[in-house]
Amino acid sequence: MTRAAVREGFERYVNGLASLTSDEFQVSRALGSSNGPKGKVIDRLLSNSDRVHQRIVRPELKEYRDAILHQFDEVLAYADSDDDFAAFADEILARDLYWDALRDDLGPERREELRETLLARQQRMGDAVAPLVAADADSLWGAAASAYDWSNTADLIESHFAFTEPLHARPDAYALTIQIDPGDLLGGLARALPSITVDYTDEARRALTHAQQRVIDRAKQDARDRFE
Repeated sequence: MTRAAVREGFERYVNGLASLTSDEFQVSRALGSSNGPKGKVIDRLLSNSDRVHQRIVRPELKEYRDAILHQFDEVLAYADSDDDFAAFADEILARDLYWDALRDDLGPERREELRETLLARQQRMGDAVAPLVAADADSLWGAAASAYDWSNTADLIESHFAFTEPLHARPDAYALTIQIDPGDLLGGLARALPSITVDYTDEARRALTHAQQRVIDRAKQDARDRFE
């Protein structure tokens, strides 16, 4: 029961992260400004920012949410197993959204360094979650209260709800980009405008970081109630 409870509890906060990030994300910051043909595209997109948010931002955040949960399922499988982490490493990495977002110009040594860093991050999470999965409880924070004291639970939340940590630790290593076709998005005269590639890494980091802190605060308050 506890593995399902841990997954359900974690999903609740990831859903909150996506929702809060959607509210925080500013299309104008992501698009920036430019001259020439690209500038004309950006101007049209900015004048239809609500549609961009609905058709582009929200689906991207849903993919981010789904990727976190898809990877967490495999981390949970490791936490619930007697096998070494190496047995799960390839699948965990294959589900890692930051591994997918590595910049194309990184050399093999840098990629290998980041591979090990990303895997170590997920192994630490699995090791922290394992006592929760093994606990006799029917909720995430009930399991935490059974397995940890408050200080360790707070550390777990601070460390493993820090979803943006790779973006802050290695800001030059990742590129979150999307190809936008104004014709498909806006129709009409926008069909004459060229497609553009938007790098929204900086705005994603900003919006996610603000949302993440609110999720951490909420999770700590929810968990704290089980220790009082």
